[in-house]
Amino acid sequence: MTAPVPPERPQAEKASPEDAEKAVAVAGDQVAAVAVAGDQVAAVAVAGDQVAADEVAAVAVAADDVAGGEVFGGEVSGADPWAPLNPAQGEAQRPGEATVPAPAAAPAPVAGPAPVAAPVPAPAPGPHPGGMPYWPPYPVPAPPPRNGLGIAAMVLGIVGVVLGLAVILFWMSWLPALLALVFGVIGLGYVRKGVATNRAMALAGVILGISGLVVSAGAGVFVLARVHAVDEERRAEADAARARAEAESRAAQERAEKVREQAEAARKLIEAEQQKAAADLKARRLSFGQSYTYPDGLKVTMAAPEPYVPRDTVFETPKNAKIIQVRITVVNTGSQELSLYGSGSPTVRDAKGGLVFTLIDGSNRLKFLPGSVSPGQEATSVSAYALPEGAADPFSVRFDYGTGLQRKDVTWTGSPG
Repeated sequence: MTAPVPPERPQAEKASPEDAEKAVAVAGDQVAAVAVAGDQVAAVAVAGDQVAADEVAAVAVAADDVAGGEVFGGEVSGADPWAPLNPAQGEAQRPGEATVPAPAAAPAPVAGPAPVAAPVPAPAPGPHPGGMPYWPPYPVPAPPPRNGLGIAAMVLGIVGVVLGLAVILFWMSWLPALLALVFGVIGLGYVRKGVATNRAMALAGVILGISGLVVSAGAGVFVLARVHAVDEERRAEADAARARAEAESRAAQERAEKVREQAEAARKLIEAEQQKAAADLKARRLSFGQSYTYPDGLKVTMAAPEPYVPRDTVFETPKNAKIIQVRITVVNTGSQELSLYGSGSPTVRDAKGGLVFTLIDGSNRLKFLPGSVSPGQEATSVSAYALPEGAADPFSVRFDYGTGLQRKDVTWTGSPG
């Protein structure tokens, strides 16, 4: 604010006492106005307008100069308010000091009433009394608004919400959401202090930050619940698989046990059959004069061998051979007719296992078994054999009966007697 400028006198005149009193009154009013202006300048400096202290001092000095020039200068109308002080008047007033009026000089002779001077226009900026430059005060530009935190809060809030909605990225969304909340709160504080103007962005950042945190927490809970559910499903599947494996193992063990039991039973059966077969075989290895009865009831008996003298033989009798007679008798003790097919004549072997041929003569003493025997029927076969010398003792006679796998032989072994 510029200081009031003293009025300019059009011409130098001698002031009357009444004019002097009026000039003093006007100067007092101007001094008061200057004081008020100084207070306002000081208030503006405190508020931050950065008004230079030398400007305030210049205003105060100018006011004092005006008052001194009009009141105590002698000639009121012709004084220059911006001229330097007369050395006779003493040292110039320092800024901030109170104005002390100089001693009153002798009143000049009054020439007569003078007209009141018109106001003098304000001088252009120029050198200050005392040699210091002076410019009128200018408005200080306001600082730019601090909107950066509000913008950052809104951007981070959007990033946090988007990352939270992507469930697999929830672990990344909490940090930008938290920063958005913090920056948004600070930005709202700046708005309340008047240093920021983007209240909507800061508020949006706070809302989006809270939403991002909620979404991140919800996504985290959902993922944890899903992971727990999947883990439970896998555990249940593993338990079911283990149970199936145990059941299959038990079933396999049971099957193996059954197989072992069956194998043991088969082995026992085979052993029993073998024992039975061995016993039956032993029962069919007889001495001369003993009998054997087949399962179907056919009883066969061989009598002790007797010497035999052939008559009118078809073939020549071997020399030094021992000729014997073999008599075999069969009886059907069963209830059905039995076939004797293939059992007409026995097989005789010497001591060396050689086959002995049957002797045939024309005496009609030799007989063959019939083709079958009825229940209770008895039949006898008589045959003669020439045992070679040195291989006659012991010899064996075998009788075969049955068909297929059921065919069995009965063997008698002994000395020809």
